Amino acid sequence: MKYVVGVDIGGTFTDLICIDENADYIIVKTSSTPKDPSIAVIDGLEKVAAKLGKSSLEEFLTDVVRICHGTTVSTNTVLTWTGAKVGLLCTEGFRDTLGIRFGIREHPYDFTVPAPQALAPRYLRMPIEERIKGDGEILTALNEQQVRDACKYLKEQGVEAVAICFLWSFKNPVHEKRAAEIAREELPGIYVCASCEIQPEVREYWRMSTTVISAYVGPNLSNYIRNLVATLTSKGFDGQLLITQSNAGVISPEVAMEQAVRTVLSGPACAPAAAAYLAGPLGMKDVITVDMGGTSLDICLIKDAVPWMRLDSAVGGLYHMRLPLIDIHTIGAGGGSIAWLDKIGALHVGPASAGADPGPVCYCRGGTEPTSTDADLILGYLNPDYYLGGEIKLDMKRAHDAIDAKIAKPLGMEVWEAARDIRKIIDANMVDGISVVSVQRGEDPRRYAMVAAGGAGPVHSASLARPLGIKKIIVNRGSSIFCALGGAIADLRHDFVRSVIVRSSTVEPGMLAAHFEEMEQLGNKYLDMEGIVPADRYFTRSVDMRYKGQFHEVEVPVITNNGSLSKEDLELLIARFNDRHEELYAYRDEVETEMINLRLAAYGKVVTPPRRELPFVGKDSHQFIKGQRDVYFEESGGFVATNIYDGDTMGVGNIASGPCIIEQFTTTIIVPPNAFVEVNSYGDFEIILS
Repeated sequence: MKYVVGVDIGGTFTDLICIDENADYIIVKTSSTPKDPSIAVIDGLEKVAAKLGKSSLEEFLTDVVRICHGTTVSTNTVLTWTGAKVGLLCTEGFRDTLGIRFGIREHPYDFTVPAPQALAPRYLRMPIEERIKGDGEILTALNEQQVRDACKYLKEQGVEAVAICFLWSFKNPVHEKRAAEIAREELPGIYVCASCEIQPEVREYWRMSTTVISAYVGPNLSNYIRNLVATLTSKGFDGQLLITQSNAGVISPEVAMEQAVRTVLSGPACAPAAAAYLAGPLGMKDVITVDMGGTSLDICLIKDAVPWMRLDSAVGGLYHMRLPLIDIHTIGAGGGSIAWLDKIGALHVGPASAGADPGPVCYCRGGTEPTSTDADLILGYLNPDYYLGGEIKLDMKRAHDAIDAKIAKPLGMEVWEAARDIRKIIDANMVDGISVVSVQRGEDPRRYAMVAAGGAGPVHSASLARPLGIKKIIVNRGSSIFCALGGAIADLRHDFVRSVIVRSSTVEPGMLAAHFEEMEQLGNKYLDMEGIVPADRYFTRSVDMRYKGQFHEVEVPVITNNGSLSKEDLELLIARFNDRHEELYAYRDEVETEMINLRLAAYGKVVTPPRRELPFVGKDSHQFIKGQRDVYFEESGGFVATNIYDGDTMGVGNIASGPCIIEQFTTTIIVPPNAFVEVNSYGDFEIILS
C-alpha cells in the first residue's frame, strides 16, 4: 500500500493526514515545537506509522510517495523579526524607496505610531550606478566594480542575505542578472535573490519589498528545508517532498528555497482548497470557510467553487509583498487567545495567544493567563477527559482558578459568567471578521454555507453562523487538519508575470501571445525539473486591466481554445473586464481600458483521491450517546443537561437534535438548541440551524 501525507504546522498543533490508495485516511495531531518545527513533524510521522501497524518509521516512509508540507517558518520569521541580516543592491538615487514605502503613514491620524523598521536597514542599502529606461533600453551601463565593492562592504557588515532590485528591471533584467552573478561570486554561501527571479512586475516599491522579504526569510527557510530533507532521507524516505505556497499550490523544495517569499502566509492557504474539495460533491459552490486553530481564525470566501484570490498582502500588516495568493482574512482569535482586562476594566480576548508553549491554563504546561479554551471548558463544551481523544487531559480547576483570579473577581462576577463573556466577546470578534470577507464585499452571507475547520472551529461555528443568517454548517471528519488535507490534494503551481502597460485599443494580439508563450516555456522548465509529464500539465492565463486613468487593476481570466489570441478574444476580454468591474465596484465606464500585467499559472496535476460515498446506516443515533453533562447555551438561558455523542462511530444518516455535542478524536462539534445535525453520505456532519 502506498501513501500520501499532508503536514501542516500550526501555532499550537502540527497536523498530519495520511491517505492511502483507496482514499482511506488517518489523522494525527501532535504538539508543535516552535524552536525546531521538524521535531513535531517526525513525531507525527512516527504516530502515523504506529497507527498503521508499521514496525518503524523507516518501514512506513518507504511506502510514502509524497509528503506535502505546509510550514509557518517563513511567516513566523517575519512576525518575530528573526530573519537574516539583509543587504540591498538598488539603483543609484533610489536607496530610500524601501523606507519611503507608499509615502504615507500606516496610521495617518496617529502620530505616535512609528514607521515600521525596514527589513534591510538604510546602511545596508547600496546604491549602484546603472539605469534602464521604461522601454527596456540601457541608458547607463551597470558599474560592475561598484557591485563588487558593495559586496565587499556587505560581507564586512556580516550580512546573511542580499536582495537585488533595480529600476525597470522587469522590462530588461540584464543588469539584475549580472549583479546577482557577481554577488554569488563575491559572497559564496550568502543567500542572493533578484526581483527579476521572483516577481518582475511594475511598481518599484512592491517589487523591492517582495524581494527583500524573500531574502529576509530565505536563509531560515533553506536551513529548515535542508534539515528536514536530510532527516527524512536518513529515515528512508525517497519519495517527493513538496512545500505549500500562499497560492494553495505546492512546489519542490529547490524552488521554495530559491523563491522563499512564496511560502510566506502559506500556512492557512490550503484550507479553502480543502473546503472546495469537500463542498463540490455536495453541490455547494458558495461557502465561507472558518478555520479556527490555537492562535488565529482564518476566513475565506469561496464563490462559484473558486476561493477568492488577491495579488498583494502585508505580512503582520507591515511588510508588503505582491504575489498571487489565497485571499484569507486572519484575526487573532483562537483557542489560545488570552482574556485580559484593560486599564478601565473592560474585558478583551486576544489577539495575544498562549500558543503551543505554554498553551491554555488547562493544558497544565505552565500557562497562567485564561484563554478561550479555558472558558469553553468551564462552560461544558469540552470534555476534560477526551481532549484529542484523551491524549491531553484538561484541568478544570486550573482553568476555573485562572478565570476567577484574572477576570471574575476583578469584575465582581461568577466564574461561569466571566467564561460566558469571554466566549461572547471572541465570537463577536469572529463574526466581525466574517463580515469583512462577505458583507463588506457586497456578498450576502445568508446565501452561503459555512465550512468549519480547525480544532476549535466546530466548537464556535454555530455561534458565528446564527448572527450572520447562515443556515447550514459543514464539518468534515478531518476538519481539524484541513490545511494538511488541502496540501495533500494540491496541484503543483508556478506563477509568472510580465508587465506590458498598453492601451487595449492598440495592443497587438501577437505580442500578448508571445509573452504568454515565454511564460509557458518557463513553467514547463520548472515542471520538467519536478518530474511532471506533459499530459499532467495545464495552464491558466489572465490580464490585469483597468480603465484609463485608474491606479488599481482587476485581474481578468483569458479564455482561449489553443492559447493564441485573436481580436475577437480581446473584445471578449474587455467585456469580461467591464462585467467584473461592475460586479466588484457597482459601476462600469465607457472610457478606454488598459492592460498592465499578463499572468500565467503553470500547474502539474497530482493524483487526488475522489470523495467516496458511504453506505447508509440509519437515522437513529441514540446508541451513540455516551453520556450527559451540563452545558451552557444562551438560547436556553443557562446550563442544561446535554447529550454527548461519540462522533467517531456515528454513520451515514444518523440524526441528532440540539442541544447536543458530538465528540471526535480531533475536535468537538457544538449543536445548539433549535438545530439538528445529520451525517451525510460522505460522512460529514451537516448542522442545520433554524
